Amino acid sequence: MILKGLKRNALKKSVESHIKSRKSRAKEVSNIRNLAVLIDASQSVNILSVVKLANELGVKSDNLKVMGYKEDQKEISDDKDADYYNDKSFGVGGSVKSNSLNDFIKKDYDILINFYSESKLELDYVAAASKAKFKVGFAEIDNRINDLVIGSADQDTNLFISELKKYLKILQII
Repeated sequence: MILKGLKRNALKKSVESHIKSRKSRAKEVSNIRNLAVLIDASQSVNILSVVKLANELGVKSDNLKVMGYKEDQKEISDDKDADYYNDKSFGVGGSVKSNSLNDFIKKDYDILINFYSESKLELDYVAAASKAKFKVGFAEIDNRINDLVIGSADQDTNLFISELKKYLKILQII
């Protein structure tokens, strides 16, 4: 119980540190070559809608990476569509123990879509620590994490996709 508290405090400090040290790199994105999507796997998220979004943005499925957070899962199973992580993917000091999660965070994606509407420390950490050039997310999440915030009711996937495409066209990214 004490170790869990230490881990949570370390993650909170890391989130704040990543937010403060982040420099916007949105101007570096002129077109989308690779796309990352961070999901809350405890919510019902249709992976096919994420693939549909990537196709509509002109990203091939080979250049799409989906990472999901599963709360209270003892074993994490990876499938062909997404990789998953849980609380055990983090060490006591807030370090990342999972290789796939570490690779996800360190990869320089053009766009990271934070496709979760309920703020959870483990999701916020990965979103804040990611090296993605441009980050997009829902309005309910800490606005300091994302470069573009889209407000859509109850994770309405179709509305989110249409709004995202509209703003990416305005920003001349697609």
